Amino acid sequence: MENTLVIITLAIISSSSRGIISVIDRYQIGFKNKSVVDVNLYNNLYTIGLIFILSFYFPIGYIFTDYKVYIYSLIVQLVAMGYSYLFKNMTIFESAIAAKTADIFIPIAVFFATGVFEISTYLISILTTLMVFFWLKGSSKDTNKYLLGIFVIVPLLVIQSFFSPLLVSEYNGDPYLIIGFTIVTLYIRFLISFMLFIFTNSIKKSDNSFSFEGFSLYIGRGFLTIIAQITFVIVTASRDASLGWIFLNMTSFYGVIYSSVFLKEKILKKDFLFISVITAIVVFKELLT
Repeated sequence: MENTLVIITLAIISSSSRGIISVIDRYQIGFKNKSVVDVNLYNNLYTIGLIFILSFYFPIGYIFTDYKVYIYSLIVQLVAMGYSYLFKNMTIFESAIAAKTADIFIPIAVFFATGVFEISTYLISILTTLMVFFWLKGSSKDTNKYLLGIFVIVPLLVIQSFFSPLLVSEYNGDPYLIIGFTIVTLYIRFLISFMLFIFTNSIKKSDNSFSFEGFSLYIGRGFLTIIAQITFVIVTASRDASLGWIFLNMTSFYGVIYSSVFLKEKILKKDFLFISVITAIVVFKELLT
């Protein structure tokens, strides 16, 4: 029980941090209309700048020789790019609704990876996802936009939920190794984003202007990324990953709240009530079991 509470707490920390990160990315990509490739490169660059000193205190040398960390980093970066695409074309609320479909498949993916499956948790996932589908069907929303978002992000989330426990399991349980693994992951993510930056010839198209606002946003995002990544690795690598994913998916709820406060993205009361009800169903179910 104690370990379960730790996992839930870390998942909430991770999801709330990523909720703020999603607002920053939505602002940079959707409002400022910056390139997805550019923003991902600068995000990763500022992050590794913050963790550089930590690199001397954790065992990252031999972790760099583990092929699994490269696969893990690639998957995490692809998910980040997928969300960036959504933030370019959708509000945070719309992105959250699109990503909700993954809840049907994630418990199955986690089961194949860990052997852990809770039927009650899965039934809640089905119920809340069906609520989303009925809500879309009964609304005047642009369903094609949502379908495209689902096509982009759901496969990436399912792949991530399956591979995370397999790739990180040997590091789980040792905070020292987990932090080292996270540091290596962030370095590799930067290399991936840099290679993509070069490949797409973004250097010629980049807006290289520098402002204090941009600097503060990237630095703040860097700190949040480190916190979110460490807690995310611990949660998704644990045997309680299926439970953890439910609280990790509260990112959308936090993101909607933060976007309405900081970005002034308009959200109808009924839409906010809808996502609140879905989140409450999931949380209350876990509190009662």
